[in-house]
Amino acid sequence: MKQNNPRKPSKRLRHKLLAYFLGFSGIVLALLWFMQTVFLDDMYRIIKTVGIERSADFISEHIEDENIVKVLDEMHLQNDMRIEVYDTTSGKTFYLLYSSREQGDLGLNYYPHQLYSYYSQAKKAGGEGLFSEQWDKENIPQLPKTEHENAINLTCVRVFESSGRELMLMLRSAITPIESTVTTLRFILIFISGILLLLSVTMSLVLSWKFSKPLNDTNEKAKRLAKEDYSPSFDSFGYREIEELNSTLNFAAEELGLASNLRKELIANVSHDLRTPLTMIKGYAEVMRDIPGEMNEENLQAIVDESTRLSNLVSDLLDISKLQSGAVPIEKKVFSLTDCTSEILSRFENLSQQQYSLSFESQRDALVFADRARIEQVLYNLISNAVNYSGDKKEVKVRQVVLSDTVRIEVSDSGKGIEPEKLKNIWDRYYRADKNHRRAVVGTGLGLSIVKEILDLHGAHFGVHSKVGEGSTFWFELSLAEN
Repeated sequence: MKQNNPRKPSKRLRHKLLAYFLGFSGIVLALLWFMQTVFLDDMYRIIKTVGIERSADFISEHIEDENIVKVLDEMHLQNDMRIEVYDTTSGKTFYLLYSSREQGDLGLNYYPHQLYSYYSQAKKAGGEGLFSEQWDKENIPQLPKTEHENAINLTCVRVFESSGRELMLMLRSAITPIESTVTTLRFILIFISGILLLLSVTMSLVLSWKFSKPLNDTNEKAKRLAKEDYSPSFDSFGYREIEELNSTLNFAAEELGLASNLRKELIANVSHDLRTPLTMIKGYAEVMRDIPGEMNEENLQAIVDESTRLSNLVSDLLDISKLQSGAVPIEKKVFSLTDCTSEILSRFENLSQQQYSLSFESQRDALVFADRARIEQVLYNLISNAVNYSGDKKEVKVRQVVLSDTVRIEVSDSGKGIEPEKLKNIWDRYYRADKNHRRAVVGTGLGLSIVKEILDLHGAHFGVHSKVGEGSTFWFELSLAEN
């Protein structure tokens, strides 16, 4: 026999938060280490390259401005960049128009053959050229040998037309190694890593406590619901999701409490109605057995009546169970609801001898598409319920109203009515607005619940209007067949 593997217990919230924070911190630190150490040199070169190209674009566009010399001097000082502008109109002789070279521009001198080489390569490339060359340490003897080791000269050359002249712009900047900067950044990153890990652990512990505390409170109270203790109030707050969960659980606790009370009442009432006919059947049978002369028609009729009552109760219990489980198919067909209502009322004709007044009002014949047998059951239960609760006046009125696309059946009694706070429960199984379970009231207590299930299966609208002291009106609506 195959056995299912037991499910491993889930991790606690605080453990997951700790893992998430540490994972996030690890990713951030890894990105910092790679960007600040591994890729720092490449990024530095890219930034320098982009900067010198943008400077070349700016100068090319504003070379004719009146204050261009001042702008070039500022760019030279701010960006530590050598700037020279030549007139190359002749193509062979280069005339220097502007130079930012000062004493101290070490290692940035151009040789004549270099100028022509830069010019030729830029012309072949469409007027633009970018050159990287090793730093010439022989030209800077006054600097230490270790200074600017492996430094690179980055030269940008632009050849362009301006006011009928051909100009060549040359920008040169040094790209120096940044090993010392990387070493400093590594030390800083080690310090930051330690602080970040400590903060991650601290924040995960604090947040997990704040998150888990209301959830733990809700969990403990929810366990009490499973033990049929509906008294706890879910009042934890702090987060919208938890407040919504607690609101739902409060509603569930209220509904479960109500359902529990109704279940207990159902069991008590069904037990009472089962016990009463059984007791009477047993009592009459014992009397007929033990007392001579008691074997008469009256006692036998009493046994038959109580057996019928018991059978009806069991039948109603089976009907509602089948309806709620979906075991009863709905077979719809077109029939006259008016004729169906009249036929059901005819079954109560014998009540006229008991001074009951039953009436039926209808405007015209109404055809509906529904399960006739089930609708008959609805009508019978509603009329029977109205008869049982018609009070001293003993008046029952059935009214058919044809609306635009539906037909409504209203069943009214002349009883004492139902309090507004009790109306929402009258469709529940075995609920009675009158809590005194009196034998005088005929019925199993399941009629309205059966009515609700049948009308729900038809998708019909139904309800009740009641006023204390004036009686109640139960109604339902079905779509007209012609629509």
